[in-house]
Amino acid sequence: MIERYSITADVGDMVEAFQIKKLLHCYTNRFNIAPTQTVSIVMNDKWEQRTMHDARWGLFPFWAKDSINADTATLSDKRFFDRMLRRQRCVVPCSGFFGWQQFGREKEPRAMHIVVPQQRLLGVAGFYDEWRNYSGELVRAFTMLTASSSGAMSQWQPRVPIVLDEEGLEDWLNPRVQDYRSLRKHLEPLESYQMRAYPVTNAIGDEAYESPDCIREIRPDFA
Repeated sequence: MIERYSITADVGDMVEAFQIKKLLHCYTNRFNIAPTQTVSIVMNDKWEQRTMHDARWGLFPFWAKDSINADTATLSDKRFFDRMLRRQRCVVPCSGFFGWQQFGREKEPRAMHIVVPQQRLLGVAGFYDEWRNYSGELVRAFTMLTASSSGAMSQWQPRVPIVLDEEGLEDWLNPRVQDYRSLRKHLEPLESYQMRAYPVTNAIGDEAYESPDCIREIRPDFA
């Protein structure tokens, strides 16, 4: 499960990369994003304008298995995702995500920041939902799509987010594309050799910890 990620790209880079037409809320320089926190997603508004808006990470109910991560292997089996697949797709701006790996004689697994070299900004496929709370306020939440990892990374990081390429991003955010078969080809995970994982501080385990240290490479204790 992906439970932490980072976003460090500039606002201008996100607007350009995702071809944003309407910028309502943009969160950047977030180094340790955790479930239930509010971040930015890219979505289409009711006029089909590509918009960057805020959303809480984690669908309701929050305890549900698919709240923060939705498994691409089971999307077609779950009826409640059918509406989201057709009308409520989004892209989650991301610079990297976190996993945990055991090193040498370290007592605890070491936090690892996983990035795609030469790509400071990634677009992760997601679904969002909206509803009115008891006060009548519109609430928005999202989940990110994940798949099983492969290669050496699968030995310690079982899941990876679905990173969309340029064609995939355009199709995923195209409201006129509603056939799952047309979208399925874009939901393949990156291979482990396409990513780089490096050790960082275990302080990311504390969701309240927010610092550039979260993504700064360190040398683990191999002794």
